[in-house]
Amino acid sequence: MLNICFFIHNLSSHGGTERISIALANALSKQSDFRVSMLSLESFDTPFFSLNENVKTDSLNIYNANIRKNYFKAVRQLKKYLQENNIQVIIDVDVILSFISLAATAFTKVKVVSWEHYNYYLKRKSIIRKVARQLAARYSKAIVTLTERDIQFYKDKCKTKARIVSIPNFIEEFPSGFYFGSQKYILSIGHLEHRKGFDLLLDIWSKVDSKIKEGWKLLIIGEGEEKEKLEKQIQNNNMGDSVEILPLKANIEEYYKKTAIYAMSSRAEGLPMVLIEAKSLGIPTIAFDCNTGPQEIINNEIDGFLIPCFDTDAYAQCLTKLMQDRLLRRKLSQNALRDKDRFSSNQAVEKWRDLVLYLHKTDATNQVHRISNNPVFTASLEAKP
Repeated sequence: MLNICFFIHNLSSHGGTERISIALANALSKQSDFRVSMLSLESFDTPFFSLNENVKTDSLNIYNANIRKNYFKAVRQLKKYLQENNIQVIIDVDVILSFISLAATAFTKVKVVSWEHYNYYLKRKSIIRKVARQLAARYSKAIVTLTERDIQFYKDKCKTKARIVSIPNFIEEFPSGFYFGSQKYILSIGHLEHRKGFDLLLDIWSKVDSKIKEGWKLLIIGEGEEKEKLEKQIQNNNMGDSVEILPLKANIEEYYKKTAIYAMSSRAEGLPMVLIEAKSLGIPTIAFDCNTGPQEIINNEIDGFLIPCFDTDAYAQCLTKLMQDRLLRRKLSQNALRDKDRFSSNQAVEKWRDLVLYLHKTDATNQVHRISNNPVFTASLEAKP
């Protein structure tokens, strides 16, 4: 049996990255080939999303997960964990963690898989992330991206020796076919941060005619550092009666069930789970055509709409059209359901299974890393994370 470890920032976080990682760990743990564990860099209480009982969890107990400050401590503790648990493949849930795992597995037979959850050009100001990507491209056994475009980004920007494959996010067993198109709720889910563009969505909502908005409600689901700012924006534009910000709960499906339109206004993405989930349930979607994700999920004018970045006027016009035309929403819904199998769990999990088994069978001598004396590590520790 092959021992696999998912190395993650914090198991109690509730973003799309954590959700898909736990879903994959659950799926692989059901197969007889694997023994699966999840290791959290930070201390955590309880995983936000449900884990199978046969998935072992543990933590490095780093209270301040600043990689620059706790780098050597994290490397030492990870190395010890991998040895004590006989881990054979470690999957870094976010490529920046490869900065730790590649050092911890140096001169061992442990295979490192770097899982890129953002598009390559996102978070470019992080020096450590830039270095982690370069190191992963050269020393990891494989890099898994969410889109085909990101494979090319890596090839263009890195001296790539790692095997690079694209495996999209997937949906679990969501019920489908409940969409009626008559509900007057517009849904948007995500961490309340600048990148997610909820300020743009509120600007868009303010541009929709008040008569058309009558009876409709915009539901924003999430928590984060921009919540107070967004609440002020709602208040300043007198939108309190038609906009509500609610905290995220584990049973996300309950939000989707009463949704007529899913609206995303992100400035940048990877491959957003919320769009995949909405589409799998037949909900018409609308999003800015940002890098990357929306273009890989939405078939423009077939099952949703892609709006030029970041044309809030065009977005408001398209949203208005969707709100006014129930038959259009039904048509988009039917088309979305026909295409949902593209993100089925069976296909994605099988790709992951094949990749891990392939890497395990490759010559272990190729895994020896010669990076512990690499000056880029020392130099990066002095850089701003």
